[in-house]
Amino acid sequence: MTDLADLKTIRQVIARAREIVDPSAFAWGAAGAGDGVTVARNSIGLNSLALVPRHMRNVEDVDTASSFVGIPLAFPVMLAPVGALGIYDTGDALAAAAAATQVSTAIICSELTTSPWEDVAATHPGHHIFQMYVFGDRDWMHEVAVRVKQAGFAAICVTVDTPILSRRDRSIEQVFGWSSPSPPNLQQHGSDPRYRARFTWEDLRWLVENSELPVIVKGVMTVEDAVAAVECGVAAVYVSNHGGRVIDHGMSTIEVLGEIVAAVGGSVDVAVDSGFTSGADVCKALALGAKAVGIGRLQCWGLAVGGTDGLVRVLDLLKTEISITMANIGCREIADITPDRVRWSIPVPPSGPAFL
Repeated sequence: MTDLADLKTIRQVIARAREIVDPSAFAWGAAGAGDGVTVARNSIGLNSLALVPRHMRNVEDVDTASSFVGIPLAFPVMLAPVGALGIYDTGDALAAAAAATQVSTAIICSELTTSPWEDVAATHPGHHIFQMYVFGDRDWMHEVAVRVKQAGFAAICVTVDTPILSRRDRSIEQVFGWSSPSPPNLQQHGSDPRYRARFTWEDLRWLVENSELPVIVKGVMTVEDAVAAVECGVAAVYVSNHGGRVIDHGMSTIEVLGEIVAAVGGSVDVAVDSGFTSGADVCKALALGAKAVGIGRLQCWGLAVGGTDGLVRVLDLLKTEISITMANIGCREIADITPDRVRWSIPVPPSGPAFL
């Protein structure tokens, strides 16, 4: 049994998870597409962006409060959608949602969770977000959208970056695979993964126009796609390379974030994930214009070491790191973290928390 009080850093959380999680299951969560180049690039990209401090700004009282698509957040970190949370804790998304609710942030609940969608939403009605993979036609999308609206979710986040599943060498070599066990959530609607490859901009526009909830598009990595998404009427653009798990030799999210924020021009909120492991990382994304940062693997490792309480520990550590970083770069509130607080600098190989 892990004494969470002994886990004083994110590095210690990851190390403990590595000790207690089955090696093949750990490799499954840590793996990236192919050789893992994009996973490495996410970390190296973040380490190549330096923080720029401004002093004597009266930062005695720092306020980390933020929001995303109108959802108030105690600090700008959300739980990214992870379909396989049940590998690391039997509570699955319900355990993660309990942690998010406890610290006043939001979970983006994976469509593939074994937890009943309604139970996840009920942990904080009107506050959590539902993640959708398109597994059916427009009637299917409408049916699911109506259900999650009635369940009490605040928005729909449609993931568009995985038309087909990729090969992840590290996971293949460990002879470990995971697939959704066709949970009751999807049994009632049917599920045909081939529709993911058929989803188009016209379908996105239709979903936006026919959903009573705001729609977020996740998996955007170019200015062109961000602009097209805004033209379809989305409420937010979510910059993500799926944690490096879809395309090998892809771009890091931090290197494209600033240009995407500039392209949408403040017309919609922007979120980002993929490789973020510290409060300093989060502040870098905020400086480039993100409203919130999602964590995926850290969510898994937190649940692995202690279920809901373990994930709360991770989130508390991140909030503390964000607050300390803000004070030391001269920012009293989130709005003070502006582009002049970062600059590209000498690349440093990751030496902190890593899952490579």
